Amino acid sequence: MKARKISDPFRKGNRAARKMQVRFFLSLMTLIALVFVVSMILEPGSTLGIAGFSGTTMAALMAIGDVDDVSDRKTHGSNIAYKVYLVDIDQINPDVAFPLPNANREISTIPMKDGQYMKYFIAHDIPTFTATGEKGDITTSGENNFVIIMGGMRNQLLDFVEQHAGGKFIIVFKEVGETQWYILGNYDRPMVLSSFEAKNDKDGRYITFTFKRTSIDQYYKYVGDIVRVPAASHTADATKLTVKSSNNRYEIPDGSEATYAISTVEGLTANDKGRHITLEGTGTDKAATIAESSTFILIDGATWTAKAGSSITFQVLDPSTLIEVEGSRVQTA
Repeated sequence: MKARKISDPFRKGNRAARKMQVRFFLSLMTLIALVFVVSMILEPGSTLGIAGFSGTTMAALMAIGDVDDVSDRKTHGSNIAYKVYLVDIDQINPDVAFPLPNANREISTIPMKDGQYMKYFIAHDIPTFTATGEKGDITTSGENNFVIIMGGMRNQLLDFVEQHAGGKFIIVFKEVGETQWYILGNYDRPMVLSSFEAKNDKDGRYITFTFKRTSIDQYYKYVGDIVRVPAASHTADATKLTVKSSNNRYEIPDGSEATYAISTVEGLTANDKGRHITLEGTGTDKAATIAESSTFILIDGATWTAKAGSSITFQVLDPSTLIEVEGSRVQTA
């Protein structure tokens, strides 16, 4: 009996200690959970919030998928083609929305002002593209650089230096042996002619142009038209779109007396598969329309109306079928 009485206080002490441990553990877990919740509210994209609840980064990585290695054919250097198109920001129509990239990293036709066309520069040496990025205390900063070397000390180049130093540009380029063009920069964050170096000495005569912008955005596929000629005019009231081999852009006017629907296409062949056709609306109260059909495959089946300022780009599937390029549609009304 005496031993039992002696041990009772020890048992009670142990139970009290265990209760204190449990309470401490529960309090600690509650505090950690509170920190996670506050982090998610204040910084939804933070590492803490993502690790605890969000999973956004992991979901994005799942969408990218597995990334395998490639052969040396894909890694060899000096593969940017010599011809580069430089589009001055002043050539772009500010009243038409600049196209946004879609899920396939594609951007449709740059909306040029009337009478403005893309001019190319043919470099004397292989152009160079580099992009760098670095994580800072708050966010990641990046920079794009595009360098071209133009041969000679010609009047055109000297005028370009004097008139466009510090100018803002969209750069369109492609790789050797490819038909796919790429685009670097956009209306809100263009490439800036940040520096140039003109040289005329015993070693050579040339000018090096360096374009820069601060951005982590990389270049996109340009599926729009290289605008070198005016858009062809579609015949008012014509329900058939006639495509010419010499033009990828068509202005769609008002109907003569009423609205009209464009429902078929002609002028394409099997060799046009993959070609991109852009329609630009110029209509007002009698604007033409294009509705979902066996000829025109529209995203979500939504009808496009050729109001002034509106545009849409299609990719040719076959001679009688055009598919809307995602992200290309501009609808002003």
